[in-house]
Amino acid sequence: MMTGVLRAFVLDVRRVASQGMFSIVVLLIGFPAAMILLGSISGGVSYMPGAAVGGVSAMLALLPLNTFTFEQQGRNNWMNGVIPVRRVHQVIGRYLVMAVCMLILALEVALCAGAGMWFESGTLLLPELAVSVLIAVVAYALLEAVMLPLCYRFTYQKALLTMMLICIGFGAVVAAAFALLAKLVPAVIDALISWVVSSTEVMSGADVIWPALGGVVLAAVAVASSLAVSLHIYLAKEF
Repeated sequence: MMTGVLRAFVLDVRRVASQGMFSIVVLLIGFPAAMILLGSISGGVSYMPGAAVGGVSAMLALLPLNTFTFEQQGRNNWMNGVIPVRRVHQVIGRYLVMAVCMLILALEVALCAGAGMWFESGTLLLPELAVSVLIAVVAYALLEAVMLPLCYRFTYQKALLTMMLICIGFGAVVAAAFALLAKLVPAVIDALISWVVSSTEVMSGADVIWPALGGVVLAAVAVASSLAVSLHIYLAKEF
C-alpha cells in the first residue's frame, strides 16, 4: 500500500518539477523572503498577514493542479494505465501532494504573518497568528477538495470554468439572500453584522479554540469526501 502511494507521489512531484526547480525555489523561498524584506524596510505593515495568506495560497493552490496540466499537455496520462501502481494509490498520492502543499502553506503563512507582527509591534500575537494560518489552510483545503474531483472528471480548462461558475452561482445566491433579508427584515441583518463584529473584537485566545476545531473538522470532512469522489471517478475512467 505505502509503496504504491509513494511511487505515485514521487511521479507527481516529478511532474510538478518538470519545468525546472527554479519556480519551485522561488515559490518556497522567494515569496517569504520578499515579504520579510518588505516588513523589515517598512517596519511591518498591517497588510502583511493578508498578503501572505492570499499570495502563498494562490501559488500553492496551483501545484497539485499542475499535475493534471502536465498530463494533458504532455499527453503522458497514458502512463497512469501502465505503471505498476494501482489507480487507488495514484489518487491517494495526488492528495498527498495536496497535503504537503497544505503543510508548506501553513508554515509560510505563519512565517510571513509572524514576521509582519514582529516588525510592527516587536511581539508575536499567537491567537491572531493561529487564525491567519487556520483561515489559509481551511480555505485551501476547501478549494482543492472541489478542484481535484473536477480535474479528474474534466480537462483542466473545463474544471477551472466549472469552478468559476460554481463560485459565481454561490455568490449570486448569497447576495440575493442577503438582499432579500435586508429588504424584508433589515433589523436581522443589522443584528447579525453587529454580532459578528463584536464577537471578532472581543475574541480571546480561548475563544479561538472552538472555531479552530470547527475549521479543522470542516476541512477534514471536505477532503475525505473529495477523495471518495475522485476515487469513484478515476476508477471508472478509461485511459
